[in-house]
Amino acid sequence: MAPLKTVFHVHTDHSDDSCHSVERLLELARHAGIHCIAVTDHDTISGARELAAKAGADLRVIVGQEISTRHGHLIGLFLHEGVRPDMSVRQTAQAIKRQGGLVVVPHPFNTFFGCGIRDKVSDILDLIDIVEVCNAQNLLPFPNRKAEKLARQSGYPEIVGTDTHHGHSLDACYQLMEPFDGPAAFVESLKRATFVKGRHPLSYFVLSAQLVLRQKLCLPAAEGYGRKCTVRRTKSGVFPLPVRNE
Repeated sequence: MAPLKTVFHVHTDHSDDSCHSVERLLELARHAGIHCIAVTDHDTISGARELAAKAGADLRVIVGQEISTRHGHLIGLFLHEGVRPDMSVRQTAQAIKRQGGLVVVPHPFNTFFGCGIRDKVSDILDLIDIVEVCNAQNLLPFPNRKAEKLARQSGYPEIVGTDTHHGHSLDACYQLMEPFDGPAAFVESLKRATFVKGRHPLSYFVLSAQLVLRQKLCLPAAEGYGRKCTVRRTKSGVFPLPVRNE
């Protein structure tokens, strides 16, 4: 069977820092010939569920969540329920496992956005299923190299992630995988996957820097970002937002 072009680590406008509606993601995915997409919004699975409901038979959607732990982010894949934020890294990984999900360590050594779990990796060595060894939002190669070293020294399956929040480069990173059915088969397919590594264009990083500056200046989110977001992430934790009347 033909390999599946699979894109991992995608955000919709259910995340506070993304402007992509699910309709826009469907358009980008079909234009890029993507067969499978793992949606990992910040602290919610509502965007993944919406995309899964609207996608046709030509696009498989894996329900995921990028979870804000007390020391950085973890990703859960093949989730049935959202995972509560603001727990320890280990508690978060255990919550993913309890519902049969996969624990993915995204951008573990990212420093620019302060979202890598870094040395807290040692707290979950027995719970990790997959390590993201290339993240298209890493402008410099060093964090990716360190993640790749972690995966290979410890024998973890690897994955590459686009981590897209805006722009058009949905498939800046992707993997070509054998067809799979369920979490265990997904991991086995990853072990034999072909990885296409890359990063977003410079224009993507320019826009990201502008958005980070707005956040540091406590300015409102740029137009279109977080349209369907229900939580606000701050240094003090994650808090629910009031329901918006469309």
